[in-house]
Amino acid sequence: MRSILWDARLILLFYVIGDLLSTAYALPKGHEGNIFLKPFILSFGIYGLALLKLLFVALLVLNFRILDNCRHEMAPYLKEGLKSSVTLLGLILTINNIIVGLYDWSFLGSIVALLQS
Repeated sequence: MRSILWDARLILLFYVIGDLLSTAYALPKGHEGNIFLKPFILSFGIYGLALLKLLFVALLVLNFRILDNCRHEMAPYLKEGLKSSVTLLGLILTINNIIVGLYDWSFLGSIVALLQS
């Protein structure tokens, strides 16, 4: 379990802690743009988001354990891809939330609006 948490350290830093704190910082100046998270945040506040992130981490740990025990030659690559993609997502979300908090503008919101037009 300790090695799995060590493997997930950047995910915990960026996707969980970074996104959670930056969302709490940005929410007073904006709104939650994710239509799946919005009901949880409206109902339970930032604690709803924290609960969903903890659930996600539990599923991630389960996936890491499965991939660690898998003998397929692609398993290590799948694990690294999962770690890298979730870490990158967390970094992008954290940066976007900080920009929303500082400048009241979202580059992710702008991309979504551009794609919808």
